[in-house]
Amino acid sequence: MDKSPLLSWKKISIFLILFGLTLFIIGLYRCLHFEEYKMEELIKNNPERFKKVLFSSQNTHYFSHLLHNRPLAAFYVSAFYFTGVTIGVLFFIVIQHVSNAGWVTILFPVMECIYSFLPYVSIGVLIILILNALGFFHIFTWMIPSFLNPYSLNYNELIANKSPFLNIPFFILRSFIYITLCTFFIFRIKLFYRKLYKKEDYSALRKASIGFILFFAFSSMGMGWDWIMSINAHWFSTLFSWYVICTHMVNGITTITMVSIFLKKNGYLSTFNSNHMHDLAKYMFSTSLLWTYLWFSQFLLCWYGNIPEEVSYFLQRSELYKNIHFWMLFPTLLFPFIGLIRSNVKRKPRIVFFIGCIILIGHYIDIYNMIMPDCVGVFSGFGFTEIGSFLFLSGFFLFFIFRKFKKSNIEANGHPFFIESKYYEYPF
Repeated sequence: MDKSPLLSWKKISIFLILFGLTLFIIGLYRCLHFEEYKMEELIKNNPERFKKVLFSSQNTHYFSHLLHNRPLAAFYVSAFYFTGVTIGVLFFIVIQHVSNAGWVTILFPVMECIYSFLPYVSIGVLIILILNALGFFHIFTWMIPSFLNPYSLNYNELIANKSPFLNIPFFILRSFIYITLCTFFIFRIKLFYRKLYKKEDYSALRKASIGFILFFAFSSMGMGWDWIMSINAHWFSTLFSWYVICTHMVNGITTITMVSIFLKKNGYLSTFNSNHMHDLAKYMFSTSLLWTYLWFSQFLLCWYGNIPEEVSYFLQRSELYKNIHFWMLFPTLLFPFIGLIRSNVKRKPRIVFFIGCIILIGHYIDIYNMIMPDCVGVFSGFGFTEIGSFLFLSGFFLFFIFRKFKKSNIEANGHPFFIESKYYEYPF
């Protein structure tokens, strides 16, 4: 088989890695070498912008900390984004294993190549959390010791009351458990999946998949609370973890669809047809609507309750970020709703691929919206650090999955459900 398309994308991915890393280093240098006297000038020249800051002291030292947070926060956005993509793919495939779904069997090798990236990108998340715990950056402000010291001027009673759960050793331990057990389930599921080619025994694979679903039911909530919501320890939402899980699902299914279309176009996934694409596009459509339902439910409950600890989340994003919370609905809801509502459109690879790109961009903005306002405050933007970190991890992701494609068999022709999937037709 001609491997030239994958080889060319391998070169593109290496270019993205190097170019993204260069941009990130430039942005990191600029942020870390921004002197405090320049900060005073910046505040003087932009009084209206800095007056809008909520719940913060108006001093140059505080703003310097926010600016120094920006490179790590930007990398954290991208790392969490790709971690979510891989978790979404893993969750989607175990659901298929548990339900004995046959239509999607030909795509199992594609999904395996994508979710195998999870242990690598999640290490980036763990490194960022450890750097925060060591005090190099302050994305998670509750980790600052003075907030817990009752004799300090910065003592925060609310954060101190949450210290039994939000304390550094327990926080790092939980994060380590999330990543370790996810990795463990990945290897177990892959092992039992391989055994299907020799012996048609689904029981072990089903048990491992059910085990992951049970683990994910609890760990996904913890990841949402720990890795995102605790960035602002004053804010809380009872729907937030479900909202984050749905974000992972949309991103994961959209990525599967786009990668499958790309492989089909380049002659690597001959059994993938318009019926499979139609069903995947339906999942893209339905999960986008579910995500919107959770977005609206969270917003409506906070707006109706009008509790300061809840509405501060939305006020900050409307005041400082020009209502980014509402603008992101265009790529995350409007485009997939209008573009994929017709059944015949779901069979057109170019349109589905284009809408997939829009959805992934929209959910990057969503994750940016969840993380950056509480980390960098007024220093919002999309500059060297944001572009560089995203390109770097995008290149790393593409390099990894296309390298896996080149090494592995991306046709699941030894699977017991392969024939059913190969000749699958959408019944309606």
